[in-house]
Amino acid sequence: MKPREESLDAFIDTLPFIDTHSHAAGYEWGTPVDDRQGRSLPQILVHDYLAYVSSSCVDFSLTPPPPRSTWSPEDAPEQFRHILPLLETCRGLTLYQVLRDGIRELYPFEDEDITAENWEGIHRAILAAYQTHGERALHRLACRKAGIIRQTHMCFLPYVVDHWDALPEAERQAQRDLLMPSLILDGFLFSGFAANRAARERSLDLLGLRPATHADHLDFCRRALDLFIERGGVSAKLLAGYVRPLEMDEVSDRDAGAFYSTGPEKLHPSDLRRLQDNLLAHLLEMCRTRNLPLIVHAGYSVPTAWADPEHLHPLFCSQRLKGLKVDICHTGWPNHGAAMIMARTYRTCYFNLCGTSSFSGDLGLRLLSEALDMIPMNKILLGTDCGTPESLLGTARLIRRQLAHVLSAKLAAGQVGPVAARNIARALLHDNAAEFYGLRPSS
Repeated sequence: MKPREESLDAFIDTLPFIDTHSHAAGYEWGTPVDDRQGRSLPQILVHDYLAYVSSSCVDFSLTPPPPRSTWSPEDAPEQFRHILPLLETCRGLTLYQVLRDGIRELYPFEDEDITAENWEGIHRAILAAYQTHGERALHRLACRKAGIIRQTHMCFLPYVVDHWDALPEAERQAQRDLLMPSLILDGFLFSGFAANRAARERSLDLLGLRPATHADHLDFCRRALDLFIERGGVSAKLLAGYVRPLEMDEVSDRDAGAFYSTGPEKLHPSDLRRLQDNLLAHLLEMCRTRNLPLIVHAGYSVPTAWADPEHLHPLFCSQRLKGLKVDICHTGWPNHGAAMIMARTYRTCYFNLCGTSSFSGDLGLRLLSEALDMIPMNKILLGTDCGTPESLLGTARLIRRQLAHVLSAKLAAGQVGPVAARNIARALLHDNAAEFYGLRPSS
């Protein structure tokens, strides 16, 4: 008798997953060396996306009081009472679903949700786990449960120098075995959030440099990239779409030199943007010559036009950047159609669904299905895009369920056969990311 074939769902559940987008290993700077101080349930609930969306609630009292980083587990009862109204407004969100499901798997509880009646027991289990394992080990545990064997981590240069050097050797090696650091470039462009400026200043200290000219600054960028690669970095990340349009103009080194000599912080915004355009062109060329793929935050911004993937066409038409691999992340949503067309048009352009699954379960299903209809399977990437072990685990489970659901539907419709469905699943969860990052088969 012919053995019963393993179901597609079961097959997908066993596939190794290379997570192409995450912040869960200590965000941009890293975790404290002593990472067993403990976290509370309220901290976990608002550490990730729920804090981000809380400001849109009608009642501003629902916004978690800053700074959340100073919250103490001892204050958990007051903290939970404060955020409970926020939870009530967000229980229908996919973002909350994956976080709750990840909490349930790591710290089992039987009730259907986290409530005023059961929160304290869940809180005690979370606090004990963080105090026993530490943040880094708990993150690695969540990755193992999720079948994640490698993970792209967005960080600053000090992450792979100050943070990793401070860790005990065994702990540092465990992090390196899992993480694939991606260097946030925005600080080198005098752009982005306050943390980007702090990272640039610390990077200057690490390299012992104080650029006085445009040429000096470019030398700083080269040395920073080289040190990042030497310390294990594998890609670069551009966040500019959050704060300005991704559209870039060609600006001569002569003009950029004049802008730089004025002082980047003193420039009019229009002149600063031109300096940024010049510096970014140089940085991307440096990435190309060093075989560093580029991850571009696209789509999700206010206004969304700033991060429209359409702005990225010049990257694929430039002779200076020929061969630079570009990951258009978050599907470019709500301008995902443009991102799909680019991925099927340009060999070095990839369509990444990271974050989309947890933005909206229905959106994730639809865009995954459309991507498989439109884009060759080797051009599609997946990632969790989470900041905590709990949301990471819940999101990874959701990604696998969505992939099984979409492929089963296409299998039932006769669009693909069983072999093709399994090959697609393996490509999206593992093989495409391995090719994008140039990983050896054993990685």
